[in-house]
Amino acid sequence: MFPADFAYARPRTLEEAFDLLDEAAAAEEEAKLIAGGQSLLPMMKLRLAAPQVLIDIADLEELKTGGWTAQGSGFNMRIGALTTYRQLAGNRFFGEGAGLPDEHGGDQGRIGLVPAITDALAVLADPQVRARGTIGGAVAHGDPAADLPAVLMALNAQVVMASHKGEREMLLDDFLQGIYSTDLAEDEIVTHVRISSPGARGSAYEKFPHPASHLPLAGVCAVVRLTDGRIDGAEVAVTGISPRPYRAVEAERVLKGAPPTRETAAAAAAQVTSLPGGQEASLLGDQHASAPYRAHLAEVLTRRALARAIARADAA
Repeated sequence: MFPADFAYARPRTLEEAFDLLDEAAAAEEEAKLIAGGQSLLPMMKLRLAAPQVLIDIADLEELKTGGWTAQGSGFNMRIGALTTYRQLAGNRFFGEGAGLPDEHGGDQGRIGLVPAITDALAVLADPQVRARGTIGGAVAHGDPAADLPAVLMALNAQVVMASHKGEREMLLDDFLQGIYSTDLAEDEIVTHVRISSPGARGSAYEKFPHPASHLPLAGVCAVVRLTDGRIDGAEVAVTGISPRPYRAVEAERVLKGAPPTRETAAAAAAQVTSLPGGQEASLLGDQHASAPYRAHLAEVLTRRALARAIARADAA
Protein backbone atom coordinates (compact mmCIF):
# COMPACT_ATOMS: atom_id res chain seq x y z
CA MET A 1 0.00 0.00 0.00
CA PHE A 2 0.99 3.60 -0.54
CA PRO A 3 0.69 6.41 2.00
CA ALA A 4 -1.57 9.41 1.48
CA ASP A 5 -0.01 12.45 -0.21
CA PHE A 6 2.18 14.59 2.00
CA ALA A 7 4.59 17.53 1.80
CA TYR A 8 8.24 16.79 2.60
CA ALA A 9 10.89 19.03 4.16
CA ARG A 10 14.47 18.31 5.24
CA PRO A 11 15.77 21.01 7.63
CA ARG A 12 19.49 21.60 8.02
CA THR A 13 19.41 22.93 11.57
CA LEU A 14 17.33 22.41 14.70
CA GLU A 15 16.08 26.01 14.50
CA GLU A 16 14.87 25.39 10.95
CA ALA A 17 13.03 22.28 12.16
CA PHE A 18 11.32 24.36 14.86
CA ASP A 19 10.29 26.89 12.18
CA LEU A 20 8.75 24.14 10.04
CA LEU A 21 6.76 22.80 13.00
CA ASP A 22 5.48 26.30 13.76
CA GLU A 23 4.54 26.86 10.12
CA ALA A 24 2.58 23.62 10.00
CA ALA A 25 0.74 24.51 13.20
CA ALA A 26 -0.12 27.98 11.83
CA ALA A 27 -1.53 26.35 8.68
CA GLU A 28 -3.49 23.84 10.83
CA GLU A 29 -1.64 20.96 9.21
CA GLU A 30 -0.53 17.81 10.99
CA ALA A 31 3.26 17.51 10.92
CA LYS A 32 5.27 14.42 11.80
CA LEU A 33 9.00 14.13 12.40
CA ILE A 34 10.89 11.32 10.70
CA ALA A 35 14.47 10.10 11.17
CA GLY A 36 14.84 6.36 10.63
CA GLY A 37 11.19 5.89 9.69
CA GLN A 38 11.08 2.27 10.82
CA SER A 39 7.86 2.79 12.80
CA LEU A 40 6.18 5.74 11.09
CA LEU A 41 6.44 4.63 7.45
CA PRO A 42 4.66 1.27 7.95
CA MET A 43 1.85 3.09 9.74
CA MET A 44 1.59 5.61 6.88
CA LYS A 45 1.43 2.82 4.31
CA LEU A 46 -1.43 1.22 6.23
CA ARG A 47 -3.11 4.67 6.49
CA LEU A 48 -3.00 4.41 10.28
CA ALA A 49 -1.13 7.72 10.15
CA ALA A 50 -1.63 10.38 7.49
CA PRO A 51 0.43 13.49 8.29
CA GLN A 52 0.14 16.37 5.85
CA VAL A 53 3.76 17.39 6.37
CA LEU A 54 6.74 15.11 6.93
CA ILE A 55 9.81 16.79 8.45
CA ASP A 56 12.98 14.74 8.00
CA ILE A 57 15.39 15.52 10.86
CA ALA A 58 17.99 12.88 9.98
CA ASP A 59 20.65 15.51 9.15
CA LEU A 60 20.49 17.49 12.39
CA GLU A 61 23.94 17.29 13.97
CA GLU A 62 22.58 18.77 17.23
CA LEU A 63 20.71 15.51 17.82
CA LYS A 64 23.72 13.23 17.30
CA THR A 65 25.89 14.32 20.21
CA GLY A 66 26.23 12.53 23.54
CA GLY A 67 28.60 11.72 26.36
CA TRP A 68 28.98 10.12 29.76
CA THR A 69 30.39 10.66 33.23
CA ALA A 70 31.09 8.12 35.98
CA GLN A 71 28.61 8.10 38.86
CA GLY A 72 29.68 5.79 41.69
CA SER A 73 28.89 2.21 40.60
CA GLY A 74 26.79 3.51 37.68
CA PHE A 75 26.98 6.04 34.87
CA ASN A 76 25.36 9.26 33.76
CA MET A 77 24.90 9.08 29.99
CA ARG A 78 23.43 11.49 27.45
CA ILE A 79 22.47 9.81 24.18
CA GLY A 80 21.61 11.86 21.09
CA ALA A 81 18.11 11.25 19.73
CA LEU A 82 19.44 10.37 16.26
CA THR A 83 21.71 7.63 17.58
CA THR A 84 20.71 4.42 15.82
CA TYR A 85 20.45 1.01 17.44
CA ARG A 86 23.49 -0.11 15.45
CA GLN A 87 25.54 2.86 16.64
CA LEU A 88 24.46 2.20 20.20
CA ALA A 89 25.57 -1.42 19.88
CA GLY A 90 29.00 -0.18 18.79
CA ASN A 91 29.40 1.83 22.00
CA ARG A 92 31.57 0.24 24.69
CA PHE A 93 28.84 0.73 27.27
CA PHE A 94 26.26 -1.26 25.37
CA GLY A 95 28.01 -3.42 22.78
CA GLU A 96 29.38 -6.90 23.22
CA GLY A 97 32.88 -6.46 21.85
CA ALA A 98 34.52 -4.51 24.68
CA GLY A 99 32.20 -5.56 27.48
CA LEU A 100 32.36 -7.82 30.52
CA PRO A 101 32.38 -11.64 30.49
CA ASP A 102 28.93 -13.17 30.94
CA GLU A 103 27.33 -16.58 30.98
CA HIS A 104 23.72 -17.24 30.01
CA GLY A 105 22.15 -20.65 29.48
CA GLY A 106 25.59 -22.26 29.47
CA ASP A 107 26.82 -19.97 26.66
CA GLN A 108 29.84 -17.78 27.26
CA GLY A 109 29.69 -14.27 25.87
CA ARG A 110 30.38 -10.64 26.60
CA ILE A 111 28.10 -7.82 27.65
CA GLY A 112 28.44 -4.06 27.74
CA LEU A 113 28.73 -2.07 30.93
CA VAL A 114 24.93 -1.65 30.87
CA PRO A 115 23.97 -5.28 30.17
CA ALA A 116 20.21 -4.73 29.85
CA ILE A 117 20.75 -2.54 26.79
CA THR A 118 23.13 -5.13 25.34
CA ASP A 119 20.41 -7.75 25.88
CA ALA A 120 17.75 -5.60 24.19
CA LEU A 121 19.90 -4.67 21.19
CA ALA A 122 20.66 -8.36 20.59
CA VAL A 123 16.99 -9.27 20.19
CA LEU A 124 15.54 -6.02 18.84
CA ALA A 125 13.68 -6.34 15.53
CA ASP A 126 15.87 -7.14 12.49
CA PRO A 127 19.12 -5.83 10.90
CA GLN A 128 17.37 -3.13 8.84
CA VAL A 129 15.54 -1.70 11.83
CA ARG A 130 18.70 -1.80 13.92
CA ALA A 131 20.58 0.04 11.18
CA ARG A 132 17.99 2.79 10.64
CA GLY A 133 15.86 3.02 13.78
CA THR A 134 16.80 5.75 16.27
CA ILE A 135 16.68 6.05 20.03
CA GLY A 136 14.68 9.28 19.90
CA GLY A 137 12.18 7.69 17.54
CA ALA A 138 11.72 4.70 19.85
CA VAL A 139 10.90 7.06 22.71
CA ALA A 140 8.76 9.60 20.83
CA HIS A 141 6.68 6.97 18.99
CA GLY A 142 5.10 5.67 22.19
CA ASP A 143 4.70 2.09 20.96
CA PRO A 144 3.29 -0.04 23.81
CA ALA A 145 5.27 -3.06 22.59
CA ALA A 146 8.74 -1.65 22.01
CA ASP A 147 11.84 -3.14 23.62
CA LEU A 148 14.04 -0.16 24.44
CA PRO A 149 11.59 2.14 26.29
CA ALA A 150 11.10 -0.46 29.04
CA VAL A 151 14.86 -0.85 29.42
CA LEU A 152 15.35 2.91 29.56
CA MET A 153 12.52 3.20 32.08
CA ALA A 154 14.16 0.70 34.42
CA LEU A 155 17.36 2.75 34.10
CA ASN A 156 15.47 5.89 35.24
CA ALA A 157 15.91 7.56 31.85
CA GLN A 158 15.01 11.21 31.34
CA VAL A 159 13.70 12.55 28.02
CA VAL A 160 15.12 15.90 26.91
CA MET A 161 12.85 17.94 24.60
CA ALA A 162 13.29 21.32 22.95
CA SER A 163 11.26 23.90 21.04
CA HIS A 164 11.43 27.63 20.32
CA LYS A 165 10.21 28.10 23.90
CA GLY A 166 13.30 26.37 25.33
CA GLU A 167 14.29 22.98 26.71
CA ARG A 168 12.58 20.74 29.24
CA GLU A 169 13.33 17.35 30.73
CA MET A 170 11.12 14.70 32.33
CA LEU A 171 11.20 11.07 33.40
CA LEU A 172 10.39 8.62 30.63
CA ASP A 173 7.88 7.04 33.03
CA ASP A 174 5.95 10.34 33.02
CA PHE A 175 6.56 11.02 29.31
CA LEU A 176 4.85 7.83 28.09
CA GLN A 177 1.07 8.17 28.51
CA GLY A 178 -0.66 5.44 26.50
CA ILE A 179 -0.85 3.69 23.14
CA TYR A 180 1.22 5.92 20.80
CA SER A 181 0.60 8.76 23.24
CA THR A 182 3.32 10.84 24.90
CA ASP A 183 3.78 14.21 26.57
CA LEU A 184 5.63 15.58 23.53
CA ALA A 185 4.01 18.85 22.40
CA GLU A 186 3.35 19.55 18.71
CA ASP A 187 6.17 22.11 18.56
CA GLU A 188 8.74 19.98 20.43
CA ILE A 189 11.49 17.62 19.30
CA VAL A 190 13.16 14.95 21.44
CA THR A 191 16.84 15.90 21.42
CA HIS A 192 18.47 13.49 23.89
CA VAL A 193 17.83 10.66 26.33
CA ARG A 194 19.69 10.82 29.62
CA ILE A 195 20.35 7.73 31.75
CA SER A 196 21.33 8.05 35.39
CA SER A 197 21.34 4.66 37.09
CA PRO A 198 23.61 3.67 40.00
CA GLY A 199 23.07 -0.05 39.41
CA ALA A 200 23.40 -0.30 35.65
CA ARG A 201 25.83 -3.25 35.71
CA GLY A 202 23.33 -5.41 37.60
CA SER A 203 20.69 -5.31 34.87
CA ALA A 204 19.06 -7.70 32.41
CA TYR A 205 16.30 -7.75 29.78
CA GLU A 206 14.17 -10.75 28.82
CA LYS A 207 11.45 -10.93 26.17
CA PHE A 208 9.06 -13.35 24.49
CA PRO A 209 8.93 -12.16 20.86
CA HIS A 210 6.23 -12.40 18.25
CA PRO A 211 7.79 -14.71 15.63
CA ALA A 212 7.06 -12.40 12.67
CA SER A 213 7.43 -8.85 13.97
CA HIS A 214 9.96 -9.65 16.74
CA LEU A 215 8.03 -7.24 18.97
CA PRO A 216 7.67 -8.47 22.55
CA LEU A 217 4.41 -10.12 23.48
CA ALA A 218 5.96 -9.47 26.87
CA GLY A 219 9.29 -8.03 27.91
CA VAL A 220 10.81 -7.30 31.33
CA CYS A 221 13.87 -5.32 32.35
CA ALA A 222 15.30 -5.65 35.86
CA VAL A 223 17.99 -3.56 37.56
CA VAL A 224 19.30 -4.81 40.92
CA ARG A 225 21.74 -3.33 43.44
CA LEU A 226 23.27 -5.51 46.16
CA THR A 227 24.71 -4.37 49.50
CA ASP A 228 25.96 -6.72 52.24
CA GLY A 229 24.14 -9.72 50.80
CA ARG A 230 20.79 -7.93 50.46
CA ILE A 231 18.95 -6.23 47.62
CA ASP A 232 19.55 -2.55 48.35
CA GLY A 233 17.15 -1.46 45.61
CA ALA A 234 15.69 -2.58 42.30
CA GLU A 235 13.77 -1.33 39.28
CA VAL A 236 11.50 -3.54 37.18
CA ALA A 237 9.87 -2.31 33.96
CA VAL A 238 7.44 -4.22 31.75
CA THR A 239 6.52 -3.82 28.08
CA GLY A 240 4.18 -5.51 25.60
CA ILE A 241 1.37 -6.38 28.00
CA SER A 242 -0.18 -2.98 28.74
CA PRO A 243 -1.14 0.20 26.82
CA ARG A 244 2.27 1.62 27.78
CA PRO A 245 5.47 0.32 29.37
CA TYR A 246 5.28 0.68 33.14
CA ARG A 247 7.30 0.29 36.32
CA ALA A 248 6.23 -2.71 38.42
CA VAL A 249 6.52 -0.82 41.69
CA GLU A 250 4.90 -3.54 43.79
CA ALA A 251 7.48 -6.05 42.55
CA GLU A 252 10.18 -3.51 43.40
CA ARG A 253 8.73 -3.15 46.91
CA VAL A 254 9.01 -6.92 47.48
CA LEU A 255 12.66 -6.85 46.38
CA LYS A 256 13.77 -3.95 48.59
CA GLY A 257 15.83 -5.26 51.51
CA ALA A 258 15.20 -8.93 50.67
CA PRO A 259 17.87 -11.60 50.15
CA PRO A 260 18.81 -12.18 46.48
CA THR A 261 17.28 -15.66 46.30
CA ARG A 262 15.12 -17.57 43.85
CA GLU A 263 12.24 -17.33 46.32
CA THR A 264 12.54 -13.54 46.47
CA ALA A 265 12.53 -13.32 42.68
CA ALA A 266 9.44 -15.53 42.49
CA ALA A 267 7.61 -13.44 45.10
CA ALA A 268 8.44 -10.24 43.23
CA ALA A 269 7.43 -11.75 39.88
CA ALA A 270 4.02 -12.67 41.31
CA GLN A 271 3.43 -8.91 41.79
CA VAL A 272 4.53 -7.80 38.33
CA THR A 273 1.01 -6.83 37.18
CA SER A 274 0.03 -5.27 40.53
CA LEU A 275 -0.19 -1.51 40.94
CA PRO A 276 -0.24 0.55 44.14
CA GLY A 277 -3.53 0.65 45.99
CA GLY A 278 -4.48 -2.91 45.15
CA GLN A 279 -5.10 -2.11 41.48
CA GLU A 280 -4.10 -4.36 38.58
CA ALA A 281 -2.37 -3.16 35.43
CA SER A 282 -4.59 -2.77 32.38
CA LEU A 283 -3.65 -5.70 30.13
CA LEU A 284 -3.69 -5.99 26.34
CA GLY A 285 -5.19 -8.99 24.59
CA ASP A 286 -5.45 -9.72 20.87
CA GLN A 287 -5.22 -12.49 18.28
CA HIS A 288 -1.54 -12.99 19.12
CA ALA A 289 -1.88 -13.47 22.88
CA SER A 290 -4.66 -13.11 25.42
CA ALA A 291 -4.35 -10.79 28.42
CA PRO A 292 -3.95 -13.68 30.94
CA TYR A 293 -1.26 -15.28 28.78
CA ARG A 294 0.64 -11.99 28.56
CA ALA A 295 0.43 -11.67 32.35
CA HIS A 296 1.82 -15.21 32.71
CA LEU A 297 4.67 -14.40 30.32
CA ALA A 298 5.50 -11.27 32.31
CA GLU A 299 5.76 -13.26 35.53
CA VAL A 300 8.05 -15.89 33.97
CA LEU A 301 10.23 -13.26 32.31
CA THR A 302 10.48 -11.28 35.55
CA ARG A 303 11.92 -14.32 37.32
CA ARG A 304 14.44 -14.81 34.52
CA ALA A 305 15.43 -11.14 34.31
CA LEU A 306 15.88 -10.90 38.08
CA ALA A 307 18.02 -14.05 38.17
CA ARG A 308 20.36 -12.66 35.52
CA ALA A 309 20.42 -9.17 37.04
CA ILE A 310 21.26 -10.56 40.48
CA ALA A 311 24.06 -12.71 39.06
CA ARG A 312 25.51 -9.74 37.19
CA ALA A 313 25.20 -7.43 40.22
CA ASP A 314 27.02 -10.03 42.30
CA ALA A 315 29.78 -10.37 39.72
CA ALA A 316 30.14 -6.58 39.44
